[in-house]
Amino acid sequence: MTRRWPWIVTLAVLLTVTASSAEEPPTEEEIGAVEVLASEAEALTAIFPDADSAQPGLLRVEPAVAADLHARLGGEIRDTAFVFYRVFEAGQSVGWAVVGEEKGKYRPITYMAGIDTTLRIVDVRVLIYRESRGGEIRHTRFLKQYRGKSLESPLRINRDIVNITGATISVNALNVGVRKALAVAAILQEGSPTP
Repeated sequence: MTRRWPWIVTLAVLLTVTASSAEEPPTEEEIGAVEVLASEAEALTAIFPDADSAQPGLLRVEPAVAADLHARLGGEIRDTAFVFYRVFEAGQSVGWAVVGEEKGKYRPITYMAGIDTTLRIVDVRVLIYRESRGGEIRHTRFLKQYRGKSLESPLRINRDIVNITGATISVNALNVGVRKALAVAAILQEGSPTP
């Protein structure tokens, strides 16, 4: 009889842990409100203050583009398209602004990454934040870490991006998004996907 006791206790603990760890849908408070921080036009002006025009475009992620992004980023791309702007100053191209969305904990984070013609980040802006926590990623103090980064930069927490306590998912999402934006700008600048 005493031999069965440890087994019964183990079973009871497992059932309790399993029952308590069942995923309940998040509450509205956990999800957070939608906070529109800037329009695309406002973000373009903030990132490229001396620009006098921007041509909008859409890069569809067709098989050749998907293969190119996979080669540059080392992972599968699930995006179907990227909105971008080619930015001009005095008639000369000064870079690209790529708009994207990356999933936070519950909902997407919409951002714009400005990239110069040397394929380095000029600046990043969060356009729409939809989470209850981690909103500190929208502040200039955090976003300025991306300035000057390129596809060769790791863009990883504790490597070249300082994390925000309680915002790890949001920081990781933005890291992924900025890397995608850099890869998109490289494709756009080269004029076509690599073979």
